[in-house]
Amino acid sequence: MEKQRGFFDIDEVNSSAGTDGRIGFLSINVPEELIIAAGRTPFRVCGSEKPAKLANAYLPKTFDPYVLDSLEGALDGTYSFLDGVIIANISDGHRRLYDAWRTGAPSAKVFFLDIPKSSDALGLKAFNLFLSHLKRDLEKTFGVEITDEKLKEAIHICNTTRTLLTKLSEKRKSNSIPFTGKEFFEMTKWCQSNDKQTVNRALKGFLEKCEKVESNGSQVTTDGPRIMIMGSFMGSSSFIGLIESLGANVVCEDLCLGMQYLSTEVDEKPDNPVEALAQRYLTIPTARMVDTEARWNYLLNMTEEYSIDGIVYFALKFDDTHLFEYPYIKNKFQKEGYPLLFIEAENFVTNLGQIETRVQAFTEMLV
Repeated sequence: MEKQRGFFDIDEVNSSAGTDGRIGFLSINVPEELIIAAGRTPFRVCGSEKPAKLANAYLPKTFDPYVLDSLEGALDGTYSFLDGVIIANISDGHRRLYDAWRTGAPSAKVFFLDIPKSSDALGLKAFNLFLSHLKRDLEKTFGVEITDEKLKEAIHICNTTRTLLTKLSEKRKSNSIPFTGKEFFEMTKWCQSNDKQTVNRALKGFLEKCEKVESNGSQVTTDGPRIMIMGSFMGSSSFIGLIESLGANVVCEDLCLGMQYLSTEVDEKPDNPVEALAQRYLTIPTARMVDTEARWNYLLNMTEEYSIDGIVYFALKFDDTHLFEYPYIKNKFQKEGYPLLFIEAENFVTNLGQIETRVQAFTEMLV
């Protein structure tokens, strides 16, 4: 399957990236804008991709693999360059990770952010309070003042990132896709760990390249079934690469490192930017939130907009949130006539050879 390549030159944009002044975060519900307004660069902790040897001394092996993987990086020094890390209470595993990170890496500044499970009026009021507490803690720890003006500027910068990524993602709605799903995933991942001014310049350059290809008619028409991938946190693009190596096109992804990141923008009009952040970050359509109907409508709309032929649901072992959601999602998609493949793995860098046959059979069935 031939595709036009060269738009997402990650090595090129990474060559100018440093590691100074960064604050790590693990959940998509943590506002990057607060980190930026504190004079730091957000850094998405994606796991060390190493066996959890040190981490098993603090947490059981039956924990979410992403939690264990992140803790391993904290304990072995992989994330020693971070000025701090914000851990959100999105599961029991993450709540325990907060304690373990503070205990095992005592030099690190570890912040805690509670996340309500409902985005109703009460949930939004509570989350607004929790974000205000995080803002206060960041100010006190780093000796800075996070003003409304700084927050509004950060909101505008991050909204620009989301807008540019959305425009790029929409290029995948046609049959002439200028980049692979793996490349787009790597770009959204890169956007969450680098200076947003640098990110926005790079995204504008990629968008200009895409539009130039469209204008001169040199796009390559892609064959093969159109796949949506969804499910657990995925810190590596290797699984997406496997799917595409077997002749399919991953054209959209309901992943926190994928299109959930750019699903909505922060309202720039309200006078209180913290309230605006609470509204946006608590209504991201994740599997954790209790409004399952709203999430289903979001997913169904995505399958229709991107002309999906089949869905691959990827779940990490012991990731209770997605393992609990899967039967509901499976039933809904089957009623709509969408084929669905379920893959459960030990971690997101699992032995791909063990699942290649199943993925190949699924993609061949869709042709």
